[in-house]
Formats: sequence, C-alpha cells, structure tokens
Amino acid sequence: MILFLLLIWGPSVLGAVIALALRLTLLRGTPRLPTRDAVFTAIAGGVPVIVFLAPLAGDLGFGPQLWWDLGSRTALPLILGIVGVILLCLPSRSTQMDASAQLVPRTVRTFLRPRQPILLGILAAVAVILALAAGAASETDERGQYTQFSINLGTSGTTSASTGIYGWHYSLPALALLGLLLLTTAIGWLLIPRPAWSHDIERDTANRRLRAANIARIACGAVLLHLAVVFNSLRGTASIMLSVQAGPLGMVSLGTPFAAMEPALFVAWALSTTAGIALWLLTALSGVPMGARTPSRVRTS
Repeated sequence: MILFLLLIWGPSVLGAVIALALRLTLLRGTPRLPTRDAVFTAIAGGVPVIVFLAPLAGDLGFGPQLWWDLGSRTALPLILGIVGVILLCLPSRSTQMDASAQLVPRTVRTFLRPRQPILLGILAAVAVILALAAGAASETDERGQYTQFSINLGTSGTTSASTGIYGWHYSLPALALLGLLLLTTAIGWLLIPRPAWSHDIERDTANRRLRAANIARIACGAVLLHLAVVFNSLRGTASIMLSVQAGPLGMVSLGTPFAAMEPALFVAWALSTTAGIALWLLTALSGVPMGARTPSRVRTS
C-alpha cells in the first residue's frame, strides 16, 4: 500500500518540493508584486493544482469520488491553464502611471525570453503528435465513438481483445482546447507591454517580466499535465495482453505493437506530472514575498 501511494503521489509531492526549493534559492530575488497581483498570481497557480489533484484524492479515499472519463481528465489541465492565463492577463490597478513621455522601449521582446514560447511550442507539438497517433490507432466502440483499440490473434479475427485508448473521441476536443490555450497565452504575452510605464520603470519592468514568465509556466504546466494523463492512458493501453490455448503449441500470448514502451510511458507520466505541478506551484509561490528585493525608483522622461 505504501509503495502504491508513493507511485501515485510521489511525482506530485516531488513537484511541490522542487517548486519550493526553486523559490527559496534561484528565484529568491523575484520582485514583490502589488497585493492585488500577488493574490491573482497565487490563485492562478495554486487553485489549479488543487482541482487537478482532487479526482486522484477521491479515487484513493481521501475526498469525494469523482467519476470522470478520459475526455474530462485530458481536458481538465488545459481548461485550468486557460483560466490561469486569463487571471494573469488582468491589468494591475495599483500602478501609478507617469504622465510624461517615456523613451524606454516597451515591446513583447522586452519582457519575454525566447526560450519560453519555444518550450511551449515543443510541448504542444508532442501533444499534437500523440493525439494524431492515438487517434489513428483507435477504432469505434459499440456507440460508434473512436475510443477502442483491438488486437487480433490470427487472420480470422475471431480471437481478439480490446481496451480503451485516447482516440479521436477524446483527442479532437483536447486539440481544440490546446489551440485555445496557445491563443490565450499569445494574447496574454501581447498585452503585457500595453499599459504605460509607472513612475518606477525598473520595478515595472521586473513585474512585467515576472508576469510573462508566470504565463509561460501556467501554459507549459497545463500542457505537461495534459500529457501526463495521455501518457498514463497509453500506458494502460500498452499493457493489454491476449492469451489463448493453441493446442500442441501451448499458451500463445500477444501484446500491443507498443507494449515495449510501457516502462517509458510510465517514466514520461512521472516526469510530466512532476514538472507540471512544479511549474504551477512555482507560479503560486511567486506571489508570496520571500526576501524579494524592491528595486530603487528610477524616473525617466
């Protein structure tokens, strides 16, 4: 039982530890956000973690049991990511703007590091590839929905076994949500330079860079946790085995064409879960003051 709990909760706990360690070390100098922005940041990163882990806790008897199908579980991280990005896009009302002309440039590239959209693009590409591959391998079930994967022994098709798979019925809505998440993230980044500079340009720049980084963390974390659900589902599909008695040949067993990938899919699930939880919690912790330095006021006109 203890080993089972470690396997299930280990990645989430490890992600929380990593997020706290990064916040206390490498990101200790994160600028102190205004109270309103800090609250929205903590909500955008913290509440999605609770919502994402709630069904798992219920399945293990630590809360209400939520019977969600694969489609809901793959869509949930993407929906939470969209909501989190929208919260981070809300403009700050506590910043006092300078009425004089400012000569400091204010573009997306000023606040956004190139590796952030590149990483998000790579994760999105992986999600698309998995959705297309699993969808192409899916078959229709008794309801006519592409949610089934079958293996056949022999050419007659009379001896077969089937199981569920992340097929078109689940992957197409997830792809639509993924596109909406990417669009929302791009809009969020484009909105960051729009408000005029505040009196304290240095602090304003640091806050906008933190918001751009947090938007990237929320979006990447959402895609990672979506991938974690997909990896776990495909791992279950890969484990199906068909065994029949073949006369003098004895027992003949047949697995899926990607059965050898089951250990790799488990590792991918664990890494995606750890990284996704760490990114979401790191966003939430960035709104909590932990020895953050307040930049000196510099007025430029």
